[in-house]
Amino acid sequence: MKIAHVLRRLSFEAWGGTEQVVWNLAKAQRAAGHEVRLFATEALCGVREEEREGLQVHRFPRVYPWWPMPAQLAGELDRKGGNPFVPGLGRALREWGAETIHCHAMGRMAELCIRTAEKTGVPVVVSLHGGGAKVPAAEAESLRAPTRGRVPWGKAVEIALRWNRRVPEDADGIVCVGADEAGYWEGKHPHVLFLPNGVDCRTFSGGNRNRGAARLLCVARIDRQKNQMALVEALPRHPGTTLRCVGPATQPDYLEELKARAGALGVADRVSFAGGLPPGSPELVAEYRNADVFVLASRHEPFGIAVLEAWASGLPVVAGHVGGMGALCDAHPEAALTFEPDRAGALDAALDRLLRTPSLRRDMGRAGPKAAQDYDWKRLSAKLIAFYRELWHD
Repeated sequence: MKIAHVLRRLSFEAWGGTEQVVWNLAKAQRAAGHEVRLFATEALCGVREEEREGLQVHRFPRVYPWWPMPAQLAGELDRKGGNPFVPGLGRALREWGAETIHCHAMGRMAELCIRTAEKTGVPVVVSLHGGGAKVPAAEAESLRAPTRGRVPWGKAVEIALRWNRRVPEDADGIVCVGADEAGYWEGKHPHVLFLPNGVDCRTFSGGNRNRGAARLLCVARIDRQKNQMALVEALPRHPGTTLRCVGPATQPDYLEELKARAGALGVADRVSFAGGLPPGSPELVAEYRNADVFVLASRHEPFGIAVLEAWASGLPVVAGHVGGMGALCDAHPEAALTFEPDRAGALDAALDRLLRTPSLRRDMGRAGPKAAQDYDWKRLSAKLIAFYRELWHD
């Protein structure tokens, strides 16, 4: 099968959760004998065509439909919240002869994929990686903020092109990384697949089993959605603990807020930022192995790949009970403690329980690798291929 994965960006220097999922699925599908290519925009990457690990990557210019559009704003939209037109993408998909188009973006890119699939008579699948309509109001407002006050000329173009597809409703299939979102779409669409994110357990296995309690690790992009501020503000109430944040800054102003708040609380020397690290890299693996406890306080989270990595590394996990991440942790309560991010004192209570109970940390650390085994990329890829074939025979 010729499978085209389409995503908003694919920069190996500025990696995110969606890119990690698509890359690992594509590698597993190729290993199973399928012909796979990846199609993305040039966002955060100046390389048009490249091949890595046997996978061809094609990138196209992106046009954000607001005026004026200075380079700084374009860069900000590249990092998060962009909804571009992508000239040339549809033609490239048709010319390659994709037999299944799997779009990992919403908005205009998803509409283009749906229209292209209609013209070529192949099924199109849309993956919901970011929670879809379940993004909290404050988060949605932060996405709109960069373009406020600018002229939005995109709608006029959509009317001229007669773009009227509903996303994701008009796709042949919907893939949800969160169980809660899969439940939302089941009954509303005939073909819905819950496909959790995965992990390469071999890469992250072998972590230090002689755990202390002082070193907290958060692996997530620096972004208000990920709520690192709650972790910074918790440090003064947990003397002796340190916080290591690993992830690219998709909202640079938020990074500055975190640093300023740490300084104001007198814990600046206990907070460090590693920046983004390539998935599965020795540097990322080392961050997990140097930590004692993994903490993720996201305000909404469709799944939480980093939780799987922490489990595979043998780390006890403290996570916000939100979205698919809450369901993931509920499925493996022996490996995670959860808390309500918006409830005062909930994070502190979870940390207190874990930090003060060595036996609990030890037991959770042992349970993590067993839980991670359920999310092997090879197993998930086979499930996705079966879903594609279901759409072909429908």
